[in-house]
Amino acid sequence: MSTLLDIRNLTVRIDLPGGPVFPVRDVSLSIGPGETVGLVGESGCGKTLTCLSVMGLQGRRVATEGGGIAFQGAVLDPRSREDRRRRARGMGMIFQNPMTGLNPVRTIGWQVAEAYRIRTGADRRTGAARAVELLDLVGIPEPRRRARDYPHQISGGQQQRAMIAMAIAGNPSLLVADEPTTALDVTVQAQILDLLSRLQREIGMGILFVTHDLGLVAEVADRVAVMYAGRVAEIAAAGELFSRPRHPYTKGLLNSLPFLDDEIDRLKPIDGTVPPLTALPTGCAFAPRCPRAVGICRRAVPETEGQDGGLVACHRPLLAETEAA
Repeated sequence: MSTLLDIRNLTVRIDLPGGPVFPVRDVSLSIGPGETVGLVGESGCGKTLTCLSVMGLQGRRVATEGGGIAFQGAVLDPRSREDRRRRARGMGMIFQNPMTGLNPVRTIGWQVAEAYRIRTGADRRTGAARAVELLDLVGIPEPRRRARDYPHQISGGQQQRAMIAMAIAGNPSLLVADEPTTALDVTVQAQILDLLSRLQREIGMGILFVTHDLGLVAEVADRVAVMYAGRVAEIAAAGELFSRPRHPYTKGLLNSLPFLDDEIDRLKPIDGTVPPLTALPTGCAFAPRCPRAVGICRRAVPETEGQDGGLVACHRPLLAETEAA
């Protein structure tokens, strides 16, 4: 499979008054055309900042400290105007919070039309007509009338659907979806996922799908990347990861899930908390919470081992099926 997006050893720095912190550290991840890669992990592990780095939207106080991002074979330079245009034409993003992702002083139709025109070069009339079609496509009722509404005039679920319409306008090659179905009920969620799946089949769109819902990841993703404290802990095919996790953190996430056929009194959480970026432990960041940790885990950062289809960053990975079960 050819590579659509290739993130290699990406490290992101944020300069704070007390000194720099590194919320994304040495992250490597690839996505092929027509492939969906799930990105999961606890809040604060660096998922959203990784997505913003891919899009070139990190903000002024955030800088790339190391590594790089290649899109469709070309290494992207955040300072290059041409590379910014390449991102705008070829990438779309569904932001986590539609309230802040939508422009409050522009109508919904104008914003969807703008995204379509940027990617296709269409004129205003064509863009406006296509915006109505896209709003109808994502399930907004009375799309022609709603196209004239401002974000505060529609519900949170409709705002989310408008964001999705903007992201898929003009059929981008890569869709970065940061919690794309959070504000939607299960019926609309299924409709949106079916829509994204159809677009993948038609145009070969790759999707980076960020979510906390592991059940949703199991349904939509071809491969899954698990992040912890800014680093990738494990990457595996979805079926392999859920049946035979290799990283203790991945196993902890799966063990904390409720299952309908299990009779349990309490859920089984992972002991401890995610360390703050200003006080990351020496060695493996998960070591203070890991039941398998030994001396080397607290002294040295683990190397990432394996092939791109299945990677793990752990000094003592789960190898036997009895350990992963």
